[in-house]
Amino acid sequence: MKIAWVGASGYGNVGDDTYPLVFAQQWPEHEWVIYNSDLPAALPEDLTLLVLGGGGILYNNPKEGQADAESPHFRAMKFYMDAAIARGIPWGILSCGFQFQVNREAEYAAALKPWVPYLKLAAFITLRSPNCVRIAQELSGRNDVRFFPDAAYLYQPKVELTEEVPRVITLIPAGLVNARNVLIHHYMRQFAASDAATLWLGMGAPVDDDKLLLEVAAQFPQSQIIARPGPQEAFAAIARSRFVITGRYHGMIFARVCRVPFITPVDSPYKIRMEDLNTDISAATGHFEVLQRFLPC
Repeated sequence: MKIAWVGASGYGNVGDDTYPLVFAQQWPEHEWVIYNSDLPAALPEDLTLLVLGGGGILYNNPKEGQADAESPHFRAMKFYMDAAIARGIPWGILSCGFQFQVNREAEYAAALKPWVPYLKLAAFITLRSPNCVRIAQELSGRNDVRFFPDAAYLYQPKVELTEEVPRVITLIPAGLVNARNVLIHHYMRQFAASDAATLWLGMGAPVDDDKLLLEVAAQFPQSQIIARPGPQEAFAAIARSRFVITGRYHGMIFARVCRVPFITPVDSPYKIRMEDLNTDISAATGHFEVLQRFLPC
């Protein structure tokens, strides 16, 4: 069967580029057609299912003063949802989260009004935090929105761990994890004092990380830098770490999968703050158990 997947892959963000690998791994017998906000002229005629996800694609960021107007991102998502509705193709939202700025949940929830009719119509909705489920229920009135850990927890490539490869302390830049942050400078002085090797691992898109890594190279020339890794290279780097400091959500996910100790800034992004760290990560298979019910027979 041909399944369309709509996310944010293809721009160099490691987390977003991990989802197509997970989907293909979970359902290798199906043909996956990958899309993002670069809209196609048309969807395939023989499409049987449309999946929006994973990642933080549930947002609407209209210009200031326009309240609940439709942003370019929402209009892109709307294109796919409207196409599925017009054709009668089952569609839904899988392993997603609402994308708010820190401490502005109420304000950004108001901006989600254009999403409301689509949240009501989706055949399935599985979200990656209990708080996102609560918000979806409040907006849609539905009681069948499900929580499972992010689907990227299912990405577990084999990594050889040998004594010959020294373990490093890995820093993943984003937010407060950057070369200008006072606390990061404090940590780096401590690492240097104990002769601990450090690695800066760029997991964001180049538009976000290139400038940050240039600052790292200038401030901490003794550190190794891996810029623009793919999912497997990033996963392997984290698996070989002794400790991880991450400003990136998927840096946290990869560290948890690899059982590598990690910390995130206290003032971390909404999606990191909302992560349920007490849930068994293997429960992420629940996304695909729900999806299975909507495959045409």
